[in-house]
Amino acid sequence: MKTLTNKTDLSPLEMIRRDMDRMFDDMTPFSKIKFGNGGFGADLWAPETDLIELDEAYKLTVDLPGLNKNDVEVSYKDHRLVISGERKEETDEKKNGFIRKERYTGTFTRAFTLPSAIKEDQIKASFKNGVLTVMAPKAEVKKPKLINID
Repeated sequence: MKTLTNKTDLSPLEMIRRDMDRMFDDMTPFSKIKFGNGGFGADLWAPETDLIELDEAYKLTVDLPGLNKNDVEVSYKDHRLVISGERKEETDEKKNGFIRKERYTGTFTRAFTLPSAIKEDQIKASFKNGVLTVMAPKAEVKKPKLINID
């Protein structure tokens, strides 16, 4: 899970957690991870993602080569933007053996925690040339009301 906050707002423990998340994300972008006994188990892959803070919105860009928009789902709930989908394995009539297989298949899920000041009803997603782009517009943050002291 990724979180967007200013570093100055983070506690030392939260900074360590973010660094650990980043380390594990960097180790696994778009690569297979084997779980289970002796390398047997589920294959997971995570598409590479950029998250950018713009003046008016947060922009998430996800590389999804070989997929189309029907293979991908975008949802937002409780400040979490979740991108999930599946790349299906291509079937070939010929029973040729692989010498090397680097194109990953299977399901993926990426989740990002966004700040609370998001216009949830105005989040938009587009898909073009294997790239998913999600725009999450920022909501206006209420400033504290100053109270006069009598």
